[in-house]
Amino acid sequence: MKESTNIDFLDLNEQELNYILKILRKYLMGIVISKTSGSILYHFEVDHSINTDLFSQFIAALAMFGEELGNIRRILIEGLNLEMNSLVKNNLIITAFFRPDMVTDYLEEEASKCLDEFSEKFADQLEKDRCNQDIYKCFDKNMWELIQDYLIRIGAFDLEFFHFTR
Repeated sequence: MKESTNIDFLDLNEQELNYILKILRKYLMGIVISKTSGSILYHFEVDHSINTDLFSQFIAALAMFGEELGNIRRILIEGLNLEMNSLVKNNLIITAFFRPDMVTDYLEEEASKCLDEFSEKFADQLEKDRCNQDIYKCFDKNMWELIQDYLIRIGAFDLEFFHFTR
């Protein structure tokens, strides 16, 4: 039986899905996009053993605290066999949860690109302060493409294998 994931839209057979999930789990645990106020808008979970929503709210609280002290643009937390990297932009926070051995080259650049794409796609909903996560669920395909591009860029994915996922 196929596992339910954020990449179900790819129409993969079980072998292809298991291969992709194996690679994703080697590097990535999840990605959360929230408002700077702490409201979680979107999450892409690969490893369900951590509560990405709870960590994301913690990051939002740190960002709000940072507003009082000065502008915090980036937060990096290490430990618990995971690393978190957060970026604040466009009144949104993206937090990536990843394994300590993941290559983080270009991570800030890719996170910024993701927030730009999210802000553009959901400009009307964000302007109206809509926080229902179901509204933003359709970002899965965009997120997958961003993750895939990043993992190919750092050499974690074989480009030849993933021609069918676009």
